[in-house]
Amino acid sequence: MNKETPTTRAIQASRKLIRAQKYAEACQQLQKLLEVAPNEEGALELLGMANFFQKKLEPARECFERLTLLNPSHTKAWVNLGAILNRMGEHKKATEVLRRALQRDRKCAEAYYNMAIAQRALRMNTMSISAYKEALKLAPDMIDAHINLGNIYMEMKNIGLALQCFQAALRQDPESAKAKRCMETAQSIQKISRKQISPFGRLVQVADLSRQQDMTSWRELHPTARLAERETVQKHTKIVRTCAREMIAQLESTLPEQLHRLKIAILHIEERLEATELLQELETTMQELNRQHEFLKSASNQMQESMQNS
Repeated sequence: MNKETPTTRAIQASRKLIRAQKYAEACQQLQKLLEVAPNEEGALELLGMANFFQKKLEPARECFERLTLLNPSHTKAWVNLGAILNRMGEHKKATEVLRRALQRDRKCAEAYYNMAIAQRALRMNTMSISAYKEALKLAPDMIDAHINLGNIYMEMKNIGLALQCFQAALRQDPESAKAKRCMETAQSIQKISRKQISPFGRLVQVADLSRQQDMTSWRELHPTARLAERETVQKHTKIVRTCAREMIAQLESTLPEQLHRLKIAILHIEERLEATELLQELETTMQELNRQHEFLKSASNQMQESMQNS
């Protein structure tokens, strides 16, 4: 049985004060303890948390920076430091700090979650989506991750995937007011977009019509076959649209940015250690692009086969 010491008693008392939301009192007690034991990791962690809860971000940052210097293997300290840097708007530094957390623990859901927040702030939506998905693989009950992921899809005008995310959040907590609001917003946008689709046809030029008649012929289908073909086309069209949007985002922003960062890391000796990690990120992006390309090809082939067999 561990022997209780004045230090452990002080830490336990500080923890109780924090639970009771008496943050100022906890800070005073922890600062006194650190004057006697400046390298006490538990005291530094609690002091950082107490300052954070009081929205004193700079003192909180200093505590966690000291803690990571004292113990570079302290994953939670790196994650908390990353969260504070995000709150301070220093998102690029946050990504660097959170990478260190993930180097120490690849299964830390909180690290992926905070990384996703930083990447979204840096407009790296595709990478942010991947980070949120990793967080949710490890912690499916992380409601805010479902909601934040849904909001990214909303920004990308992918209302279908956004609704799936908000529904997943509500399955975890049916009373979540935030998830309900997001769901209502997404459903409203979906209704508006459906109303904006013109119900009227569009005339074509006579020359175009003649050319189309030369190229095509009327296909006589049984109503059941026609309905099945329509459903197949609608299903695969959704897949094509989703994959195309994600591929465009990756090809226009994520991939060029990763290549640029990799080039800088290779050219600068002091950053070459980071090049390995950047290569891994690039490989992940290429794998994702290949996966989406296969989805596109498969959906296109299945639509073509459906029409040929009808």
